[in-house]
Amino acid sequence: MHSCDGCTMCCKFMKVEEISKAGNVWCEHCKIGSGCRIYDERPASCRVYECVWLKTQALEKPMPLALRPDRSKVVIGTGNQGEDIVLYVTPDRADAWQQKEFAPLLGEFQRRGIAVAVSCNDVLRRII
Repeated sequence: MHSCDGCTMCCKFMKVEEISKAGNVWCEHCKIGSGCRIYDERPASCRVYECVWLKTQALEKPMPLALRPDRSKVVIGTGNQGEDIVLYVTPDRADAWQQKEFAPLLGEFQRRGIAVAVSCNDVLRRII
């Protein structure tokens, strides 16, 4: 796993069932911009989660810094056992995935036949 380096957006966007944390609200254990206050005891789902942006940072061609969740306001995740892409957004930034920086990435997903959906408040809308 690579470093989140101060990005804590998944701590807001994602649900964490083990601690009854809803999506689109900051986790009570998150120190925004720093990390988890209960890191050593964090729930299993938090231990295994890595956003797609973070996963690509180990690749030869990582996603650009502009797509990092704390900059883009989009957490890029997966669905369908990793076969599909899900762009998680918050209601106050529901159109964040439409930034020009996402166009090349969305085009690449389309060329590869990868399904892409946007998730906002548990409403999933397929865009590709």
